[in-house]
Amino acid sequence: MVEQVPPATKRYPLTSLLGDLGVLPFVLLAGLMVQAALSGLGWYSAVLFGLSAAQGFMAYSAVILSFLAGALWERSRLAQSDGPTGQARALILLSNLVALVAWSCLLLFSVAPNIMILAICLLALSYISLLWVERSSQAFSSTRALFGGSYESMRLRITLIVVSGHLLVAAVMVAELA
Repeated sequence: MVEQVPPATKRYPLTSLLGDLGVLPFVLLAGLMVQAALSGLGWYSAVLFGLSAAQGFMAYSAVILSFLAGALWERSRLAQSDGPTGQARALILLSNLVALVAWSCLLLFSVAPNIMILAICLLALSYISLLWVERSSQAFSSTRALFGGSYESMRLRITLIVVSGHLLVAAVMVAELA
């Protein structure tokens, strides 16, 4: 008699878990900045472990954006297994551009508050752009084949949260300048 194994229970995919956990620093740091602004001390007074929450937010955002750009690079590289295509080349160049934008935003952070707002908005726009490019490119089909629709919905959900955090931080900065 053969013992029947029950079907595997649906588990939370590792990519979703890591993606959701990766949102926490955005939420925590943006929340600290909002709380500091509402308390009257100003968003710039928000600190976490002795470090500026604004600096932490910008640095974390630039690192995550660079990571996503690198993932797009790899998917584009893998998508051109039959030889380089125009779309794959364009996506690889775009991934480099996004990483350079993220790095530039880190440099803009220390210039002036007005420029910091621009940097935060550039980061938010970069997240939106990267999601749009992923969803409209052939490189995304390899990810869909690996993870199914769960990756698409996770990326959309996380991007909405991250971009909302950026817009909230920018709004807090603008409110204090007014």
